[in-house]
Amino acid sequence: MNKKLIDIFHSFNFDFQVFIFRKRILLVFLFFVVLFFTYLEGGNVVTFAINEKVTANAWDVIFSTLGSGPMLFLVLTPVFLLFISDIPVTTHFDEFVLPRLNSRSKWLWSKIIVLIVSTFLYLATVLVIIITTTSFGLPLNDKWSEMALNYPRYSYLSPQIPKTFSVISAFMRLIVLLILGWLGIGITVLVSSLFLNNATFGFLIGTFIDLGGYFSYHGYIPQCFANFFVSNHMILSFHSFGENNPIYPQYSLSIIYWMLWIFIFTVIGFFICRKKDFLLGKVTS
Repeated sequence: MNKKLIDIFHSFNFDFQVFIFRKRILLVFLFFVVLFFTYLEGGNVVTFAINEKVTANAWDVIFSTLGSGPMLFLVLTPVFLLFISDIPVTTHFDEFVLPRLNSRSKWLWSKIIVLIVSTFLYLATVLVIIITTTSFGLPLNDKWSEMALNYPRYSYLSPQIPKTFSVISAFMRLIVLLILGWLGIGITVLVSSLFLNNATFGFLIGTFIDLGGYFSYHGYIPQCFANFFVSNHMILSFHSFGENNPIYPQYSLSIIYWMLWIFIFTVIGFFICRKKDFLLGKVTS
C-alpha cells in the first residue's frame, strides 16, 4: 500500500478514536433528542391516521422526521454541528504528529476522513433510533401507506414523490441529500474552524448556513434567491420530479450543487492548511 495512504490511515485511526471518546456524551444526548422527537412525530402520524381513517406505517414517521424543515434545521443539523465542529482544531498531540507525517495534506486528509466517517455514523445513529422506535408501533414494509398516497404533505412529501418512486427509492434519495448536505456544511465548518483554530467560530458559520436554510424553508427568502440556500437542496419535497413549471430544482441539480460546494471548500481547506503557521515543526505539503 502507498506510504502516503498508510500514514493517512494511521493518523485517521488515532484521530477517530480520540474523536469518538470526546463525543461519547454527545452521542447519548443525540439518542435522547432523536428518541423524543421520533416519539412526537409518531404520535402525530398515528393521530392523523386515526382521524382521517387511513393506514400509516413507519415510513411516514421516517419521512416526517428526516424531511421536516424544523426538525432538520432546528434539531438534527445543530446537533451535527456540535458533533463535528472541533475536528480540525489542533492540539498538542497534533503538534507532535504533523512533523512525523511531514505533510500538512496528510494531516488534513485525516481530518476530512474523520468528518466523512462521522457524518455516516451520525446519520446511521439517527436512522437506527427512528426505525427501531417506530417499528414497535407501526409496520415497516416496502409500500407507501394510505396516508402518504392520499395526504403526502403530512408526511413531508410532495404529491409527485409517491406517484413517481417506490418508498425505498424515495428514501434512498432522501439519504443521499442528507449525506451530501451534512458533508457540505461539515466541510465548511471544518475549514472555518481550521482558519482560526477555533471550534466555536466553525460552529457559528455552520449555524449561519443552517438558519439561512430554515428561513428559506419558511419562505422568508425571495424565490429568485431560494435555490442558493441549503433548504432547496436538502429537503426531498423541495425538488421537482416531473411537475410542469417547477419552482424547485431538479434532483440532479442538487447533487451537482453539493459536489461543487464540497469541492470548493475542500480546495480552500488545503490552501489554508498550507499557508497556516500553526506548528513549530517544519512540514511539507
